[in-house]
Amino acid sequence: MGFLLIKILFLLALAAGAGGLLAYWWFRRHYEDVTLEYARSREEAQAWRRGFEERLAARPEVDLQPLNQQVAALRAAIEDLPAPERVDLGPLEARLEALSESVAEIRMPAMPDLAPAAERLTAIEHALFPLQSRLDELTGAVRALKLAPPCAADPESLAASAAVPEAAVEETHPQVDPAPAAARDGGGNLLSHPAHGTPDDLTQIKGVAKVLEHTLHQVGVFYFWQIAEWSPEDVRHVESRLEGFHRRIEDDDWVGQASELAAQPTATRRPEEH
Repeated sequence: MGFLLIKILFLLALAAGAGGLLAYWWFRRHYEDVTLEYARSREEAQAWRRGFEERLAARPEVDLQPLNQQVAALRAAIEDLPAPERVDLGPLEARLEALSESVAEIRMPAMPDLAPAAERLTAIEHALFPLQSRLDELTGAVRALKLAPPCAADPESLAASAAVPEAAVEETHPQVDPAPAAARDGGGNLLSHPAHGTPDDLTQIKGVAKVLEHTLHQVGVFYFWQIAEWSPEDVRHVESRLEGFHRRIEDDDWVGQASELAAQPTATRRPEEH
C-alpha cells in the first residue's frame, strides 16, 4: 500500500514538472516585451509636440493695431453723438385726461320699460278671444246650414206665412246666448277664451317664459287649475301643440307646480268653487 502511494506521488510530481516546462516554453514563444515600444511611442509624441510648438512660434505675430484703432474710433463716434432731446408728453397726457373725463360723463340712455306695452298687448289678445270664439261659432253654423230643395211656391202658403206675426217668429226661434267659454277639441279643460276671471300669471311656473305663456293662451290654457287637472293624455296633447317645447311639461313638473299655485289666494278659482 505504501509503495502504491509512493508511485502515485512520483507520477504527480512528474506531471507537475512537465506542465511547468510546457508553460515556460509557451510563454517564451509568445511573450513580447512592450517596454521598448512604449518608450519609442513616448519619444515620438514628445518630438511631435516640440515640432508643433516650434512651427507655432515661427508663425508671424498678428497685428491687432488696426482693429484697436477701429474700436477706438467707434467709441469716439458714440461719445460725440448728441444726447436725445427729452420729449414733452404733457400735451398728450392732458388730451388723454380730457378724453377720459368725456367718456366718464357719457350716460347711456335708460332702457324703456316695456312691461306696460306687454300688459296692453296681453289685454288686447284676451279681448280678441271672444271675437275669435264667436267667429268660430258663426263659421260652424254657416257650414251646418242645409238648403231645402226648390219646390213650387203655393200662393196660399205664402200668404199664410206673411200673416204670421213677428212675435210668433220670436217664440218659435228664441235667441240663445253663446256659451261663456266653449271647450276646445282635443283637451279636457282647454278653453276658447278666459271667461272665468282674470288669467293667472303662468310665468310663475318654472320653465314658462312670457312667449310660452302667449302660446299657452292660444292653445286654450289660462289658469293654474287647468294645468293641475291634466291627465297624461292631456299632457301629450298640449305638448303636441307646443312646437319646440317637447317634454317641457313633464321635465319641469307643470302639473305639480300648478297644483301648488292654484291653492294660493291670488289664483283664479275653478268655476264650481265660485
